[in-house]
Amino acid sequence: MILVAQTIIPAIALAQTTGGAQAGEVTIPDGTEFTVETTDEISSKTATEGDPLSFKVADDVKVNGQTVIAAGTLVKGSISQAKKAGMMGKGGQLAIRIESTTTVDGQKLKLRSSKGREGDDKTGTTVALVVLFGPLGFLKHGKNAKIKAGTKIQVFTDEEKKIQIK
Repeated sequence: MILVAQTIIPAIALAQTTGGAQAGEVTIPDGTEFTVETTDEISSKTATEGDPLSFKVADDVKVNGQTVIAAGTLVKGSISQAKKAGMMGKGGQLAIRIESTTTVDGQKLKLRSSKGREGDDKTGTTVALVVLFGPLGFLKHGKNAKIKAGTKIQVFTDEEKKIQIK
């Protein structure tokens, strides 16, 4: 009976000092896939190349059952291309780049992904209007590209990172 107590007590003490199974180091592999959401509507009408964007992590990202990036964590990105809708029915264009987020232990983690959107072209309508109304038909505008708030985007980690789980 004394032998059992001597083996259990050191094991309990070790679990208390290391924080149990929750503590330790976890490696986030390069290419780990997860989902982020846009927090605001993004439009080619108002966006310019290089504008900063904010997203949020949709669900906890887990590796080996451990949360490595918490849901709701801020994700940084930027506008990589923006063209407003133009005359003669030309639709707008919009492309965004996802850049980084933060792990549960506060480390910056590089990400990769991109999403593009094009507004509807009205070129066919423009040709018809030019035939019907002459040069005034060229005043027909295409639609601006928009990415609505809450749009889900698949992203991937762009590096391997060792993090500490507390």
